Amino acid sequence: MSEAHHSILIVDDIPLNITLLRAMLRKAGYLTITAASGREGRRLALEQQPSLILLDITMPEEDGVTTCRILKADPRTADIPVIFLSALSGTDIKVTGFATGAVDYITKPFEREEVLARISLHLQMRERYVAVVRSQDTMYVKLNTAQRSMLPKPDEMPDAAFAVHYRAFHAAGGDFYDVVRGKDGCYRYFIADISGHDVDTSLNTSAIKALFHQSSTAYNSPTEIVESIHRGLMPLFSTSGMHMTGALIQLDRQTRTATLVNAGHLPAIHLSVDSHVSQVETEGDILGVFDELVLVPKTFEVQKGDRIFIYTDGLIEQNNLNCNRHAGIKKLMALCHTTSALPLQEAVNAISSRIFPIDTPPTDDIILLGIEV
Repeated sequence: MSEAHHSILIVDDIPLNITLLRAMLRKAGYLTITAASGREGRRLALEQQPSLILLDITMPEEDGVTTCRILKADPRTADIPVIFLSALSGTDIKVTGFATGAVDYITKPFEREEVLARISLHLQMRERYVAVVRSQDTMYVKLNTAQRSMLPKPDEMPDAAFAVHYRAFHAAGGDFYDVVRGKDGCYRYFIADISGHDVDTSLNTSAIKALFHQSSTAYNSPTEIVESIHRGLMPLFSTSGMHMTGALIQLDRQTRTATLVNAGHLPAIHLSVDSHVSQVETEGDILGVFDELVLVPKTFEVQKGDRIFIYTDGLIEQNNLNCNRHAGIKKLMALCHTTSALPLQEAVNAISSRIFPIDTPPTDDIILLGIEV
């Protein structure tokens, strides 16, 4: 990118300094934006999104350190590089400046060659950073496409009678769900939450799917299925420090029974056809960590028209919702009850949007899976 495509925001309360820097930068081919105060500089940074900010430290009302701290705390301006300007050259002021997120420091009076060299260096570094981010975004989009293709869709399995809301924190997520029909005629619904949000976390979902399908094709009990997944995860997680929680529901519509195996996961929610809502809880260890796995399955009766909900903690424990686990589950149970008259997919969508509106950026992956007996 040429200098003419770069805009530099100059923030200084002394008009002479602005005039000198603006002339210097314009001669070098840069576009310039100017502000006489930190508050005005923050407003222009947000509106104009400059390529770089030259920020004076010693200004009245709001000094440059405060301005920089606020800029770096706002995701909309946090990535704009800031170079401090000051007549002060002591180590303390430089350390303070760098601690707030500045990338460099220029001492007054200005030397043209130094100013232009430092600006050029940091603009090049930002371009490389942006290129890396774009490359990662492209990779995540491809990974997301592959990951979503693995997740079953309700209309592809009508006999399974399930509905799901899935939303990843990144383009690809670490939360996972799957549905399979066993040879015994039962359906198995599995939901999992892998620790972390990086690429390795997302890639592990394909291994979990393979383990789930492999163990579900035989006449394995729900406990044996989860134990098989655990054994397969141990080699993957042993050196990474990762772990996984999971919940498996086996539903037998012939005998009207459901079995829950909970591996360190959240309780299931059972909504009866007469609108009684309750938690289904049982004990179990997290997966991929302990050599000896303890699981305590729980079987309960269901009736035609009952609904069972399983979910990941991102739905009820988002940092920006100020909601703890207990309160989140209570709210989820109440919404399961109030949406009971809606068709299952509509109910799942309504529950999810009321707990976590679609226009609110998530801080974790989200899954809500509803099952109808």
